[in-house]
Parts: sequence; structure tokens; C-alpha cells
Amino acid sequence: MFELKGAFGKRIVGVMGARAEVQNVDATLKILSAIDEKTHTVSQIFNAGRIAGKKHLIHSARLALDAQATCTGFAGSLNIELVCWASGLRQIAHAFGRVGLNRDCKQVAILTIGKTREAVKRTQAKILQELCVKRDDQVIDITLKKIPVLMKTFSILKPELKIADVQKLVLEKVALLSLQR
Repeated sequence: MFELKGAFGKRIVGVMGARAEVQNVDATLKILSAIDEKTHTVSQIFNAGRIAGKKHLIHSARLALDAQATCTGFAGSLNIELVCWASGLRQIAHAFGRVGLNRDCKQVAILTIGKTREAVKRTQAKILQELCVKRDDQVIDITLKKIPVLMKTFSILKPELKIADVQKLVLEKVALLSLQR
């Protein structure tokens, strides 16, 4: 778990990966929403194949929280704001297409934001239980197989990899979204 501080105050962020058989995206998102409502947290689920490690989601969470706290965000809810920042896109439909959960997704990344470690831990345990998924944080890691997918997803060119690794380039693309406000 990670502690973030900013204009939004202090928040705890939990990131986990899981192996899943997603058949119904809407039903999965409704389960997350119901859990969040009970635990007073905010959770979002992503296609882990398009996430450049835990740093990608933590960076996106910080930017989304800052945007919401300063009323400079793109979406009406933090859940949607998280997808926009993680994707580096302000258009919501395109953002979900880039990093959001899709049908038949086999590997997912789950991000939860709360005010206490206990709330985030409780929420994430409940999510694993309710979605009947097996936790596997390695699905978030960047692998050699994942690099070409990330390059295509975030429009990273081969010459750019001579300057920085793929994770740093994705973080830069995400941060550049703040210039589009």
C-alpha cells in the first residue's frame, strides 16, 4: 500500500493484480461500486496487459486525486477520472478502450483508494472474494511480452526507448494529460 499526500489531503492507495475470467464488464463494475459504497473507498479495475507496473497506477491515482481536489478533472467521478489518467486520454470512451476492463480479460489490475489502510485492505479482500478471482500481482509487472503492447497502446516509438524505459515513457504520457486541461 502507498500513502499519497496533496491538495486532496492524505489517501491510501492499494494496487493488486489478479487472474480473472471477465464475462460481464457492467456486472463486475457494479460489484466494485457496491463494495466501495459499503467501505467508503473508490476502486477501479483495469486491463493489466495495458498497465505499465504499479508505478503507473500510483502516478495516475495521484494525478486523478489532484485533479478532483482542484476541480480541474475531466470526469464527474473519481472512478472515471482514474481511467482517464491511467490511459493518458481525456475522452472517457477512448480512455476505457485503452486501459479499461473488457470482456474476456484474463488479467486485471485493481486500484483502491481510501482514507485508511484498514479500509483499503478490507475492500481489496472483499473484491477478490466477490469477483471470485485469484490474486497475482505479477500480472501488473512489465515483461518482455508486454512491452510491444504498451508501446502500441501508448503510441511509443522504438527510438524513444533509447531515451527511457517503457514505464517512464508511459508515466510521461500520463503526466502530459495535465497540459490538455
